Formats: sequence, structure tokens, C-alpha cells
Amino acid sequence: FIPCNWQVQSAQAQLKKRDVVTLSPTGSGKTLTFWIPLLFNDGGITILITPLTILGDKNVIELQEVNIPVVDLSTATATDTIFEFQVIIVSPKRILSDRCFDTLW
Repeated sequence: FIPCNWQVQSAQAQLKKRDVVTLSPTGSGKTLTFWIPLLFNDGGITILITPLTILGDKNVIELQEVNIPVVDLSTATATDTIFEFQVIIVSPKRILSDRCFDTLW
């Protein structure tokens, strides 16, 4: 798979610690824009905010297939051990309601 120019540009901006907002149609490959930096993210944590449970589940499966430590944050998984994962997938509702995220920003 060869990424498109806009996907590479987004990934490069993230690696330079810039804030990135990507607007693109469904199915165009937005997910790849935050997966590429994971390949260069040694020891960091990526928080993926997704409004749909099915998208979170899909990301967990696909990241596990390439051996990237990932957790879909839920009541059952919301423990101190989540920080051993490289990717934490969470809903906007949990971000707004869980005070532990206040210290991350």
C-alpha cells in the first residue's frame, strides 16, 4: 500500500508536533494519517477519539494485526494499566466526562 500525498503530509505534520485536522470523505483513508506516525512513535501514546463504537472496534482489530498495543477505553478497561498501550481509543463522551483526561491537555 502506498499512501497518498495528503496522507503523508498529515503524518509529517503530526511528527513535527503540529495540530492536524483532516477533512476527507468516508473511506478515503483518514485512518492511515494517524497510523503512519505510530511507526515512528517510540514510547509515546496516541489518543484516538472516535464517535462510533464500530470504528473503534475496527481500529483495535487492525492495529492488533500489526502488533501495535491498543485498547478501546471503556468502564472495564479504564485503569492505570491503559498507559502501557501505544494507542488508546476513546469516545468524545468519555473524554468530556472523565476528569483524568483534563490533565492530558
